[in-house]
Amino acid sequence: MEEPRTEEPAIDVVRIMKEIRESIQRKREQGIYTDEEIEEMARVRFRAFAEGALIDERLLDRLLGPSHDWNVASDYLIRSHRTGPAAAVLVLAKKIVRPFVRLYTDHIIDRQTQLNQYMVHLLHDAIREITRLQVEVTALRTRCESLEREREARPFAGGPERPVA
Repeated sequence: MEEPRTEEPAIDVVRIMKEIRESIQRKREQGIYTDEEIEEMARVRFRAFAEGALIDERLLDRLLGPSHDWNVASDYLIRSHRTGPAAAVLVLAKKIVRPFVRLYTDHIIDRQTQLNQYMVHLLHDAIREITRLQVEVTALRTRCESLEREREARPFAGGPERPVA
């Protein structure tokens, strides 16, 4: 035997989505953003700075990505664009000399790698923090304007205003 079905009220998805969008828009007007939105704003700003500096788009994608394969490495691949027996001799000579050259260059390249990594982290953090602070300033500015409008709308109860000394 079937139980009688009770009809549930229809859910107005369009109305709910419209209310959510309006709520998000009101929050944005007040300068209230989620951490994800601030992160995305920072990424947009980072890309704009890189485009202004004419950085290769592929390098920029690598800089913004999770890996650090964009950085310099001391273990470089030895090869030649030449062909024939001369190329083989040249590659062999480079491989023989490489350990001696690396005695002088590895520590410099490793130090540069560390500096590069540190600067990229500083840059990312600085752009994120500047973006967060600008959002906060916008929220504070909106709040101040709202308070000023409220203050102007209220009648002054204490008689004529006296200048503050």
